[in-house]
Amino acid sequence: MTTLPGNDVTSKTAATQRFSVEIDGSIAATFSECSGLAVQIATEKYEEGGDNGVTLKFQGRVDYTNIVLKHGITESADLFDWLLRIVRGEYARKNISVRVLTSDLSEIRSWQFKGAFPVKWTGPTLNATSSSIAIETLELAHEGFVTV
Repeated sequence: MTTLPGNDVTSKTAATQRFSVEIDGSIAATFSECSGLAVQIATEKYEEGGDNGVTLKFQGRVDYTNIVLKHGITESADLFDWLLRIVRGEYARKNISVRVLTSDLSEIRSWQFKGAFPVKWTGPTLNATSSSIAIETLELAHEGFVTV
C-alpha cells in the first residue's frame, strides 16, 4: 500500500472510508458524505494613531459552520424524529461524534461536537426512471468541536 502525500492514510484505506455519527454514545447512522468541519475566528482591526504602516489585529469571536451529513434512505427515522422534536420547540441538543472509519470499521479520526441540533433536513429526489440512490441531507448546528 502507498501513503498519500501529506497523509498517513493508505490509498486503499482512503478509497473505502465510511463516516458514522454517534449521538450520545450510540451509532445513529453511517453517511456517504460529511461537510462543514470548519471553524473561523473573527479578527478585530485597530488602527493605532501615529503609526500608518500597520493595522493591529486581535482575535474576536469564534464561529463554527454547520455540519452537513448526506446518506442513503434507511428504515431508521431516528434522525428525522430528532428534527421533529426541534420543530415542536423541544430542547433537544445532543453531543455527537463524527467518526471516519476504514472498510474494516477501524477508526481513523473523530470529532466531538457539543450541543448539536438539526436545523435543516432535505429529502431525496424521487425519480422512478433513475438508478441513483435516494439521498437525504441533514444539517446540524453546534456550539463547537474538538478532534479526538
